[in-house]
Amino acid sequence: MRNASRQPLRIEEALHSYLAVSDVRQVQIEGLAGTTYSDRVATPHTEIEGAAPIRITAETDRIYLNTRSTCIVNDPGWQRRLVVEKIGSDATVVWNPWTAKAKAMPDFGDDEWPFMLCIETCNVRENAFTIAPDQSHNMGTIIRVD
Repeated sequence: MRNASRQPLRIEEALHSYLAVSDVRQVQIEGLAGTTYSDRVATPHTEIEGAAPIRITAETDRIYLNTRSTCIVNDPGWQRRLVVEKIGSDATVVWNPWTAKAKAMPDFGDDEWPFMLCIETCNVRENAFTIAPDQSHNMGTIIRVD
């Protein structure tokens, strides 16, 4: 992103990475232990992630703030690890719509939710980014299979 204007430009940005998994109910996510997150399901609230790997057991929509950590998705069904590295990003979103939300989304198949997980590289909310005039900002992600 380049700011060609004469004024500072405050932006929010996200790379929506839909990762294929064997079954989202069986995967474990590492790399966000101890990180504060905003849970956006039901009554929005803030929590601190515990030490155990994250398990998806219901609709999940969380913004992990102030983190540059790499996330690792352990997928025992496909006997692999997905590694999600971030560049120029201070927040991470973990998202899965689960059953009801998947059915309510016109561009999402009713039975597709078990086979996907989003680990999004982003700068949002208090981690939004300000680009000075005539300056640029790079954000990216590297996803690899181990």
